[in-house]
Amino acid sequence: MDFLIKITRVFVSIGPVGLISVLFLFAGLIVSRNKLILLKNVAFTYLGLFAFSILMFFYIMFFNPIIGTIISSSSKTFQVIDTGWFIAQKVDIYTPYTIFIFLFLIGINVLMLFLRLTRTINLDIWNLWISLFSGVLVYEITGVYWMGFLFSGVIATVTFVIADIYAPYLENYYGIRGISVPNPPTIIWTPIPNLINFLFNRIPFVRKINIFYEEIQYKLGVVGEPMVIGFILGMIIGAVSKYKEFSYNLWPSILYSLFSGLYLAVIAVLMPRAISLLYRGIIPIIYDMKTFINSKFTKREIYIGINPMILAGNSSVIGLSAIMIPLTVYIATILPGNKMLPSADLVMIPLILIWAISLSRGDIFRSFISAIIIIPIILLISTNMTGFITDFLTDDSGKQIVKGFNNYSSMGMGSNLIYWVLIQIMQPIFKLFS
Repeated sequence: MDFLIKITRVFVSIGPVGLISVLFLFAGLIVSRNKLILLKNVAFTYLGLFAFSILMFFYIMFFNPIIGTIISSSSKTFQVIDTGWFIAQKVDIYTPYTIFIFLFLIGINVLMLFLRLTRTINLDIWNLWISLFSGVLVYEITGVYWMGFLFSGVIATVTFVIADIYAPYLENYYGIRGISVPNPPTIIWTPIPNLINFLFNRIPFVRKINIFYEEIQYKLGVVGEPMVIGFILGMIIGAVSKYKEFSYNLWPSILYSLFSGLYLAVIAVLMPRAISLLYRGIIPIIYDMKTFINSKFTKREIYIGINPMILAGNSSVIGLSAIMIPLTVYIATILPGNKMLPSADLVMIPLILIWAISLSRGDIFRSFISAIIIIPIILLISTNMTGFITDFLTDDSGKQIVKGFNNYSSMGMGSNLIYWVLIQIMQPIFKLFS
């Protein structure tokens, strides 16, 4: 057990970029014939992920000024803060129990494959983290081991089934054959874009409203290039961030808007290049894995479960995220019942949009409508989960984890719809053990 604990801590400590690359390396050593080519592909995978993660960090940081402006312009006082990844680090306290749940979740994936209940082989342990966290949190609430396993197992099972259903949409839109994304906090919202498409296709005038990034680029020519669109969006966001200062500080505000445009233009240009580098490494490894599985085990179609981050660099995803990230904060300020300030987990927005955009086949209008429906639900569920997550994160010392806040939640860890529904159903049982 001590050895497993040490291994777990090492894997968690290297972070998503290193871990994804290591997992592809281990898988490739088993399935690839040419090890030198494998090493080259893994190197491209790591470089692409590393470049993308840096760009995504600066991309999210870009929105801090406009988020500050939105919050300062609102009279709303937030009682809950979005703690993001900090919750995942807290799980390490329960490492022995965590390892048992983690092995249990891997076992569920293997069992479902043998029983033909799923086609997905999950290659990314971060996809299991929400299921794992759910079990640990339930154990914290009840002290009952089996209940934690039950929650984790149900969430993982439903996630694998949904991942199979929507895998073809990812393949058709993003062009990577044989992948799925069994990521609970993002894939659970796929029915909403599906419903939007179903309804819009049956409304005479609305079904003709389509906005595709590729069509914009074709019609506008140079003006439709990612660099120019990034510059325009960045300049608008910069201007909105400084709108209060335009009346008395005009030229510095204009310069700030221009530099904001350049900032986002650079990201818009570099992001596709990072993704191209990533795909150059990851696609051959996935192909080798599928070929190996089909030749050794089964002829049926198998999906390789990957991290949603790998798909989040798409131009339509990045462009719509530039609108939705500040809009999410604005919605938080006006949404009745919401008490949480979205912050650390705003990076989740592009990961949700990979589904909205792929299910609408790249239609930005329909994806926007889907996101406008999904975001308020996420905020309300995260607010509702505050009590559980706060109790999980805090101890009797009363020390604040985030300065100025005593209540904590998470848009990523605390908004899973399946988990929330199970919590509501099981609350009477929880009270028996609390």
